[in-house]
Amino acid sequence: MSGKRAGGTLKGCLLSYFKQLNMPIRLMKPIKPELMLIQTEEGKLIIAKQFKNEMSLARQKEFLALLKEAGFHRSYTFSEAFPPFEYRGGCIGFLPYIHPHEQAFTYRTQDERLEGLILLKKMHGASKHISHRMSHLSDQPFNQVRKWIERLAEFKQNETVIKPFMPEKVYQAYALMGKWVLKELKEEEIGKKDTLVIIHGDLAHHNFLRRSDGKLFLIDFDLMAKAPAIIDDLQYANRLLVYNSYSLEEILSLPPFREHRYNREFLIGLAYPTDIYREWNRVCRENLWTDRRRMKAMYDYTLNDFQERMSFFKKIKRAAADL
Repeated sequence: MSGKRAGGTLKGCLLSYFKQLNMPIRLMKPIKPELMLIQTEEGKLIIAKQFKNEMSLARQKEFLALLKEAGFHRSYTFSEAFPPFEYRGGCIGFLPYIHPHEQAFTYRTQDERLEGLILLKKMHGASKHISHRMSHLSDQPFNQVRKWIERLAEFKQNETVIKPFMPEKVYQAYALMGKWVLKELKEEEIGKKDTLVIIHGDLAHHNFLRRSDGKLFLIDFDLMAKAPAIIDDLQYANRLLVYNSYSLEEILSLPPFREHRYNREFLIGLAYPTDIYREWNRVCRENLWTDRRRMKAMYDYTLNDFQERMSFFKKIKRAAADL
């Protein structure tokens, strides 16, 4: 750690940092609030990324180094040329820039959905051989069901704020889905008998990055944890549903998911409307209901495929009853 730079903007602190290194900067451009693209006078491109704290940075550096040892190379590496520094209670680390492909990765096509899943399973396969070596990662058992209990409780707590933005029957239907899943799982940890791997934990499509040569990379391991691979599998499958018209058949046809065809925990978990809870809870937590454009998008997102979601939920209930 090169020291503290708590004051000023991130851009100002980075300019000061590189000035101390006697390294002129040609360009500095924000990509996201926590990401800054930097081009040196020599033309080298690097990314400055803000981490929650020094421990989070150390955890990811250790994991990615071990992952490469285990044969998984489709992620970024940390730059050793630029020491990290503290910034506003967090920590700034440096990564080499991955030149993106002109077409970003999405979940819109079946080929992309399968490609992303295969990459994820390769990461799981490599990580199971190194999870015991992760000194910076907590050994506390990961419990997805407990997180789902908390997310549903928050959704119900926000009921008076949410209800004016959707029909009563729609709110109650979404709440019922979560209640049914938790009742069926009996608040037991999912995959408790499975081998532990390192899960990614945040499988939004933008955490898959297609490089300019077409190769796909997995990035941003801020929510990584020791857990059964089924936890990531469920999150990945849940994110695909809004793109594949809630087709259970397509989910179970993907080769890495075929093993879950008769897995009652997996099928039941697919019915948990985690995206609805996540987004509405965020609206309430961040007081976003005054943003008319955001609320219009939320209304459409909640209602446009409601009937498909209900049909899918009923299909899951029938499938679970047969197991």
